[in-house]
Amino acid sequence: MTRVFALIPTDLEEGRLGHGRSLGDDLGGVSVLEQTVRRALRTEGVEGVVLVHPEGQEPLGVLSGEAAGRVTTFADADGLRDDQTARLVSARKWALGAWRGGLGFATAFDELLPPGALLRAAESVGADSALLVRGDWPLFDVGYAEALIRSHVASPEHLKVTLTQAPPGLGPLVLSRRVLGDMAEHAGWFGKILGYNTFAPSIDPIGREVTHPIASSVRDCARRFVYDTPESIGRLRGVAERLGGGLATADAQAVTDACRALESGDGGFWFSRLPQQVTVELTPRRPVSGPITPQAYVDFDRPDMDVDLAERVVGELGAAERGDVALMLGGLGDALLHPEWERVVRAADEAGVFGIGVETDLAGSWEEVAPLLDLPIDLVVVRFNADCSETYERVMGGDFTRVATNLKRLFEERGARRAADGRGSQVPWIVPRLVKTAETLRDMESFFERWLRASGYAILSPSCSGCGLMPELSPVPMEPPRRVACQQLGRRMSVLSDGRVALCDQDWLGRASLGDARADSLASIWARCAEPFAAHASGRYQELTICGSCREWHRP
Repeated sequence: MTRVFALIPTDLEEGRLGHGRSLGDDLGGVSVLEQTVRRALRTEGVEGVVLVHPEGQEPLGVLSGEAAGRVTTFADADGLRDDQTARLVSARKWALGAWRGGLGFATAFDELLPPGALLRAAESVGADSALLVRGDWPLFDVGYAEALIRSHVASPEHLKVTLTQAPPGLGPLVLSRRVLGDMAEHAGWFGKILGYNTFAPSIDPIGREVTHPIASSVRDCARRFVYDTPESIGRLRGVAERLGGGLATADAQAVTDACRALESGDGGFWFSRLPQQVTVELTPRRPVSGPITPQAYVDFDRPDMDVDLAERVVGELGAAERGDVALMLGGLGDALLHPEWERVVRAADEAGVFGIGVETDLAGSWEEVAPLLDLPIDLVVVRFNADCSETYERVMGGDFTRVATNLKRLFEERGARRAADGRGSQVPWIVPRLVKTAETLRDMESFFERWLRASGYAILSPSCSGCGLMPELSPVPMEPPRRVACQQLGRRMSVLSDGRVALCDQDWLGRASLGDARADSLASIWARCAEPFAAHASGRYQELTICGSCREWHRP
């Protein structure tokens, strides 16, 4: 008989992503941790519950006597961290509301790691398999957990891992101890197991038995239900208030329904706080201007961003109440061409910006590129767009060898630093990107395979036209036949180098600008997006300056 224990990684003071918070906080009349533990205790098929916590903490102290008497604890001397922690935290910063989709295919389940601590905890109680949830997942669905356990126990060798596509915090995971052992031995994470493997391609796990089917309304609720970031904590508190006495037994459907009701109850909900993802264009200039670039067709006659304005912008992002803003320095230009880009990165870090990324063509000298490894950056996106010199020179109009050499040296230098003193932990992520066009299609497969193996991830992006400012270069039209409201409004903000805030990332010239950051706060400007958002919701696309001709409305 397979012995299944609930293993609950529990840090009383800090969430997996680094936000300070307390699992002793009240949520629905008991502590956050107790909400989680009570759900685990009533899950059929679970033999026992183990709180896996950093050494020096006392998680039983925030539980009631009844709950505390029914769980055991396991202290981890490494503080629930390993060599992969920093890398996986960075990987999740641009996918907080999705169960997967992080860099390196990182998933919400990777926030449950490290595997070594979980393996040792499982061994300490003689568990054959484990139900995994974090201590800050107080609303995980018990019904999902029981279904996953039943599937796994019925065929533990065939279904070594079972999961759902529920939003982060609602969907647990069940796996065998052997899987934990393999992950601990080979520095693995769930993204490696569930993502695309170039060495052994297979069917996407969401279409296989390992994935328990759930309601599409739950699956498509792209929200985070984890008690960690200020934004997510606020969401959980709002849901708890709406559910009232039904909180303790609410399933994922009830939780997501309450979340939607909470958001729809306030017409300005989406724009009462800044979005999670923000792009700041430090300069519209690029060192290349081949036919795949907007610069080949459009004269972006605006100056580099004033450094004082840039510091003020990143300062506001760092101070944002939501506490989880992911900033990308890039936009239409190459951030490294701004004379003060390093200063802006440091200012963003000092201001407390949660995630920092940089977009670049990587076409400068090594002296210009090397600081990418010395600054507090999570992600470097390299606009490569080719897998051979012939294609690169044709579509980018630049020096393929220089970019390839810079990229290779970044990987080598990062690896050497880690080998020498552990510094870096494979951060920043260095991710080459290719825009899919008829000209780059021939390179796409080899590009993706090469860089997935070399860097752990690669990005294939759609070709965009800026609502008709450049030719449509996509090999085939991708938009669905029936138009619906834009998926990007309300999710992302784009600040142009002259300070104007564009309606979206397709508003390259600021033709539908929402306001000017030189005169107003980002928060007040963002609130003005409510009107075009309402127009989209009612199908009045043609009323908006650029939306009528847009073909990117379906992008997530």
